[in-house]
Amino acid sequence: MREDTDVVILGAGIAGTILAAVLARGGVKVEVLDAGRHPRFAIGESTIPHTSTLFRLIAERYDVPEIKYLATFHGARANVSANHGIKRGFNFHWHEPGKRQDPELAHQLPIPSIMHTETHFLRADLDHWVMRVAEKYGAVVRQGVRVTGVDLGESGVTVTTETGVTRARFIVDASGFRSVLASTLDLRDKPCRFRHHSRSMFTHMEGVVPWERVAASNPGPVRGSQSTLHHIFDGGWIWVIPFNNHPRAGSKLVSVGMTVDPRKHPRRDVPAGLEFAEFIEQYPDIRDQFSTARPVRDWVATDRLQYSSSRTTGHRWALAMHAAGFLDPLFSRGLSFTMDWINAFAWRLLDALKEDDFSVERFEPVERLTRELLDYNDGLVANAFTSFGSFELWDAWVRIWALGEQLALFECNRSYALFRATRDPAVLKRLEDVAPHGSLPDIPEVRRFFAWAYAQAGAVGDGVRPAREVAAELLTGMAESNFSPPEFGIVDPANRFFTATPRRIPGVLRWAAREAPEEIGRNLTQAIKLFAAIRLHPEEFSVAEEVKQVLARVPGLGRALR
Repeated sequence: MREDTDVVILGAGIAGTILAAVLARGGVKVEVLDAGRHPRFAIGESTIPHTSTLFRLIAERYDVPEIKYLATFHGARANVSANHGIKRGFNFHWHEPGKRQDPELAHQLPIPSIMHTETHFLRADLDHWVMRVAEKYGAVVRQGVRVTGVDLGESGVTVTTETGVTRARFIVDASGFRSVLASTLDLRDKPCRFRHHSRSMFTHMEGVVPWERVAASNPGPVRGSQSTLHHIFDGGWIWVIPFNNHPRAGSKLVSVGMTVDPRKHPRRDVPAGLEFAEFIEQYPDIRDQFSTARPVRDWVATDRLQYSSSRTTGHRWALAMHAAGFLDPLFSRGLSFTMDWINAFAWRLLDALKEDDFSVERFEPVERLTRELLDYNDGLVANAFTSFGSFELWDAWVRIWALGEQLALFECNRSYALFRATRDPAVLKRLEDVAPHGSLPDIPEVRRFFAWAYAQAGAVGDGVRPAREVAAELLTGMAESNFSPPEFGIVDPANRFFTATPRRIPGVLRWAAREAPEEIGRNLTQAIKLFAAIRLHPEEFSVAEEVKQVLARVPGLGRALR
């Protein structure tokens, strides 16, 4: 069989084009096919520190330095688009129908800028830019091309489009829910295997009132308008992701969406925008936040969001993360999972192409990674939705989530810093091994604790145990676990703001040296010290841009910067 290219990638979203850039940089002939055209609307806009470290890692490991711009808000704003928003933390506000939001029923996880500066990506700008990076390294991107068939042969792949035929050695489907490969190979689980059920409606808006102007008070150090804002209620949540939340913003837009359990909130036979407006009338503060808001594009409404696949890799083919399955945008893990997948998949495909060996066994670790990342997130999100009906249980579950994020970040930061120092890919094996478990460190007592916590919350969802009783047990279990520095406040029931400020770092390091379980303490110490050593490196952080951002807030002086 004569190949026209080495790899065909279906889908020119961020997964397909970052993979294309990595492969092309490695000398591979890549062709990307997409039925649509850039720039275009997309959801999945919020990063977390884990995502940003993975951007850094992929940039270093595969020698695509442009990807590192995505690791900080300042780098993305300076080099990608001025239309991105800044993210200084996560804010969660729990609501009851007919009542003003009680500031005591809120949580906040600030993101310490000394280590990470997160971003609200305007995906139309981001995805278009990443596509251009892939083209810069030699990938051929064909937009407006609809795939009509895929034939997987023993010696190669044939992709048929409306305009012709492309032959390749391997095919990756990164086209999401409407995956051509999933349809061709009948890969979708029927029914979907996930416990979690949700449907969604979303758009971009202008005129959304900043939360701190609406709420009776704005507890915690991070303003609602500079966070990924979550309004929590029984059966679902609303996201508010602003792109207009800093002095140098080039956009007036705010991403808005609502995700609900259709078993509690069935879809109504009305336009999505009307359903959203009528729904938020139950919640006075949410209603006031959107009192002057107007959509700038049509609302998108979905049926059940969740889908899963029986397999995600095979001889000469693979499904990228969002072609393999999807859960829910809660906790902003979508981009992280995509980067976990690219990090684990790309080097294996590069080796397979060099050796002309596309055996199923070679990609079996990626199969496991994809399946278990989705299954782990299913438990996380399904239990969160269960907890939304009881503030006591939600108060416990959001701490379980924050503790898991903290432990995963220590692991990821440590691995990246070690790789940057040694350039030895072997140090990344551990990171790949822990990714299927939510990147929790491979420590038996940690894994046992989280498995126990997931089971207890799941029992509430199954109607077997009462929420208040389980909430108390979860809080007690966390307090006794000794997995988290007391300075962060995650395991303190009286504290709802999980803050890791620079002045607390010495106390954290003392805890790691004297009180923490040995491996957790070592992970934390290495993560902080190794990562802090690169904080001022110009390839890692745009310090000049950070200074400009601060000066832009100064009246008069900052006008030119604004």
